[in-house]
Amino acid sequence: MDGDGSDPTYRTAHRALKLDQRRVIEDAIHLDSKHSQLEQMADLVAWSAYASLDHHGGNEFAWDWYATSLAERDINRGPLEI
Repeated sequence: MDGDGSDPTYRTAHRALKLDQRRVIEDAIHLDSKHSQLEQMADLVAWSAYASLDHHGGNEFAWDWYATSLAERDINRGPLEI
């Protein structure tokens, strides 16, 4: 989703917001997940939600990961398809 960090769109959009209306303190920047355990966890949660909605043979092993490990922590008890 965030590419290789060379696209300044997120930073530009954030800086265009009025300072007193920003809800995120820092600019959105690319972080390679191989350098951040928090990014790795976020990637795994997002991919698990995706795999629970997009069933195909290539991700069958993970179809129930979200339901068995993450749903109880989700206010909606599951990912919402948009």
